[in-house]
Amino acid sequence: MATAAWTSAVVVAGARWAARVLIVGLALVPVVIVTLSSVPALLVLPFSRRRSAQATAIVRQLIAWTRGLLVTSRER
Repeated sequence: MATAAWTSAVVVAGARWAARVLIVGLALVPVVIVTLSSVPALLVLPFSRRRSAQATAIVRQLIAWTRGLLVTSRER
């Protein structure tokens, strides 16, 4: 009996893990697209003194989105 319960617990844990990987994988696609589309701006903006703050804001927003994606995918 203990073996069957342990096996079912492993299957459930594996299903949760697979669901988390799927959710993160799907949510990561828009983040990657936005990051790649921001690369040209991040290559040009830091060289202008007036636009340096905008480059910093873009990087901070990308970091916030990535952290949000990873935090919300955690098991509760």
